[in-house]
Amino acid sequence: MGINIEERWLIVNKENDLWFKFIEDFPESTYLNDVEWGNHLENFGWKALRLIKIKKNSKNSKTFLQAFIKFLPLSTAIIWIPGGIIGDISNTIGLQEELKKILKVRFCIIRIRFPQRYSCLNEIEMFKNKWQRPWIPFTSRFKVLLKLDNSIESIRKRFSRNWRRSLKRSSNFKLKIVPVRNHEIISKLYKEMKFNKGLKQKNIYSENECKSIYFAFEKKLLILGAKDEFNKICSIRGVIIRNGVFHDIFSASNNFGRLSSASHLILDTLIEKALIKGNTAYDLSNVDPENSLGVYNFKKGSGGEVINTLGEFEWSNSILLSILINLYSKFK
Repeated sequence: MGINIEERWLIVNKENDLWFKFIEDFPESTYLNDVEWGNHLENFGWKALRLIKIKKNSKNSKTFLQAFIKFLPLSTAIIWIPGGIIGDISNTIGLQEELKKILKVRFCIIRIRFPQRYSCLNEIEMFKNKWQRPWIPFTSRFKVLLKLDNSIESIRKRFSRNWRRSLKRSSNFKLKIVPVRNHEIISKLYKEMKFNKGLKQKNIYSENECKSIYFAFEKKLLILGAKDEFNKICSIRGVIIRNGVFHDIFSASNNFGRLSSASHLILDTLIEKALIKGNTAYDLSNVDPENSLGVYNFKKGSGGEVINTLGEFEWSNSILLSILINLYSKFK
């Protein structure tokens, strides 16, 4: 007896090379929905699950998601959907119970993060389908998007006064922009930055994470570094190039890199390269004006638009599990 695709989600096998074809035309899809990100997270114990739901009698509405699962004792699972729901959000009705059946667990917590612009209708749809806002979200709901719809000269005119001043200051330090093709350079700078700024682990990539992301997205990565006059790389920035959009993924500087405003010079170079390659936007990713004002000012100063995204939603049938995950998010 066949499966009625109007009533349940269907699993898309990992090996199915059509997955990208399914989601590439949806503007809300990002690299977090791609198989490469699944390959990366599987290196850290997450099991990838890709699902599709099509309602033929509703203007052929389509919905896709890529979830990551960690199984715990006592028939329990953590389900993380960092790329959000792609397509028709109304299809999330009954998703919670469907995931429990697919995974054969009794208790679970599901956390979804939507990268697309906030919509009151979408928020109402989520609430209607029994989702709620988490007590402590993993990341801020704000991000910065720089549209590449003009010449590099026009874009530079949109830089803030302080941003232009920092970019000009970088020319005093004999910096040279070079491609970076070694994940060890990236992880080393993250270690220096963590030590110098006293950052929490959740705010940086570990050595293993740098290596995993590097090899998962190697063909789609563009990483630039700034060399000082002693031929040492003091700052890096890396992007994943996807569907005409640059997506920020790596960003790290040591003390000299910050002093010399190397990050401004690197970002200016990346913007110019994005234009040359015909890209239409640069997604500078999340910003948190309350807890990380410096990063917020840097990204906003590039002339990008600060966007309030739909953000995170949560569902759980275990109060204890929900409390533990939210506390973990707060103190990690």
